Amino acid sequence: MKVKTFMSIKQKNSDDFRYYVDNLLFNHDIELLSQFVKDMSFEKRKDFALFTEEDFKGKTDFSLNIDVENEKQNEGQIVTSLNVNLEAKINKKTAFILEMTYCGLFKLPDVPEMILVKQVQVECPRMLFPYIRRIISQTMIESGMPNVDIKNINFFDLYKSNIKNQAQ
Repeated sequence: MKVKTFMSIKQKNSDDFRYYVDNLLFNHDIELLSQFVKDMSFEKRKDFALFTEEDFKGKTDFSLNIDVENEKQNEGQIVTSLNVNLEAKINKKTAFILEMTYCGLFKLPDVPEMILVKQVQVECPRMLFPYIRRIISQTMIESGMPNVDIKNINFFDLYKSNIKNQAQ
């Protein structure tokens, strides 16, 4: 009787398995206690007050930046803030700028520090991000601008990238 195992003898598969294990996100028992818009600003430039959707199709360059900040609160609680800056340019002229700070108050479980760091830098922003997308989408619609389709962000890849950059 042959039994297939999950891990192969080849080193490459061993590395793939290690990557898989590293990518397990340890979000056991994180509680989102509250969430809120702390600050928000939307500026639609005068030159783009009136337009048709055809004016924007294929001509718009979007720049999205998200910075994550964490501030310890009471024992076992943290406020994660996502500072969002979304700018659109058409023919190198700014059409609009949206800036927002969106926060979440999280209750963190009692876990080892190594896991806690991943939770704070990966899971907390990941839990808040869908709300940011919804707010941006609604703001665009209400301002008369075309909707901006913001793709999911892999906060774990950003976390790994930051760790590599800090090691260099």
